[in-house]
This record gives sequence, structure tokens and C-alpha cells, in this order.
Amino acid sequence: MTRNGNNTVPKQILQKRFLLRTVLFVSLFSILFMSLYQPVFTYSTTWFGFHSLKQAGVTSLFYAVAISTLIISKLLLFGFSRNHTVTVKRILVWHLVEFFSIATEYYLFSVHFRLGSVDVPGLLLRIPLCVALILGIPYSIIWFYAQYKAKKEELELFKVTHNRQMMESNHNLIQFRDSQGKHKMSLSEDSIFYIESQDNYVQIFYDLEGKLSSYLLRCSTQKIEEDLAGTSVVRCRRSFLVNTAKIVRWGKERSHFTVTLDQPSGKTITVTPAYYRAILTQLDKRSM
Repeated sequence: MTRNGNNTVPKQILQKRFLLRTVLFVSLFSILFMSLYQPVFTYSTTWFGFHSLKQAGVTSLFYAVAISTLIISKLLLFGFSRNHTVTVKRILVWHLVEFFSIATEYYLFSVHFRLGSVDVPGLLLRIPLCVALILGIPYSIIWFYAQYKAKKEELELFKVTHNRQMMESNHNLIQFRDSQGKHKMSLSEDSIFYIESQDNYVQIFYDLEGKLSSYLLRCSTQKIEEDLAGTSVVRCRRSFLVNTAKIVRWGKERSHFTVTLDQPSGKTITVTPAYYRAILTQLDKRSM
């Protein structure tokens, strides 16, 4: 499992959803950056803009190529993380490859389309600086955000493991282990609301002192479903398991069967036909 230590990156960074959101954030930041950069630093090597049809076309094409490069990079990183530990050193090297790829693409666009004068020394000096800022600033923000999320999760986990009331009723505890079989946390069955599958992770949503908290566990949905066999937590769709003891309302909504959970979650989840009867069976048991 990816640990939050000095040598490994926060596990939140390696989620596919988070990685693709990173691409969106970098793209929006780059647009803002270039809109501020160009009026202040008007160089012949800075050809971004939409003042002419050709300039707009080349700018749009470059953005499409650069964003595609980042998307491919993030998908490869996600695939790599499934079988390897991603250390800080490895992700820095990964980001350097992204940097050189996009810088090279900008250079080739500048030389090929000749929107500005082809000042090779100027290009080689300014392109690395510009790309480094466009990638470095949002990546730094993302890193600190992921570190904050990891620390917050660790603090909540500490509270859970030192909760006297929960420890006193430890006959009802569920042990959660990662894909390597390492024990990561224990929760009372009554505190769990639902579990959402996120690629090679599952996110466990539970009640902590009247607030909805979550823990990201590297584990397959199938394995955690097996570990929860015999409890009130059952699968309700491909990517969700729900605690039927927390369901306060259920029924058909348009053409779908849905369940709504108690507060502080209050979440409404659609139940697919394959798991409809299993949910009803659990609800019938509860009403007996």
C-alpha cells in the first residue's frame, strides 16, 4: 500500500479520478497563467492567442496535444501505481518527463508554424521557464492539498482507534485490511454508512462523532465484500456497498430502485437489478 511517509506520495494523488482532475486543474491554470504572462512578457517566442484564425487554430491544436500528453501520462502513472510503489523520487522523474515532453512540443510548434520569429536561443531560454511555472505551481498546490487530506484522514483514524465507546463494544468490530493483508483500521458495523469503489481503492464512509468521515483503503471491492459477508453491509451496485441498517427510505424513483441513508450521510444510492433482491432481503430481516 502507498504510505504517507517521506519516501512515498499521498495515496489520494494516485486515484484515477484525482489524476484526471489534476489535468483539468493544470489546463485551467495554464490558461490563466498565459493570459497574465503575455501582456507583461511580450516576446516574439510567445505566440499564444486568438487574434487571427491561424493563431487561434495553432493555439487550440497545441492545447489539445499538451492536454492529451498529460492525460496519457496520468493514465500510465495510474497503471504503474497498481503494481508498484510510487515514491517521491519516481513521481518527480515522472513530472520531469511531462515537463520535457510539453516543452519539446511547444518548441516544435514554434519552429513549424512560425507565428513569431524563430529565435532559437530565446525559445530554449523561455520555454523551460514558462512550462516549469505552468506545471510546477499547480502541482505544488495539488501536493499540499493531498498532504492535507492524508493528515486529516490519519487524525480521524486516530480518533476512531482511540474511541473508548467503540472499543468497549469491540465484539461488533470489523477489521479492514489492505490488498496485502495488513490491518489498517477497525470500525463498528453500526458506524459504517457505505463503501465506494474507486479503481484499485475503496473509500469507506463512516460516522465519527456525528460527522461523516472517510478512509481510503487500497483493496478490491470483491475482497472487501468477502470480508463483510454476514454483516448488514452488502453490495447494491457495481461500485457501491451499503449498510442496510442505515437505510431510512427506499423505493422506486422513476425507473430505478433507490435507497436513502440516515444522517449525517443522507446519500441516495441507486440499486441495480442484480442486487435489488439482496437489499430487500436485508431490509426484511431488519423489520422482523
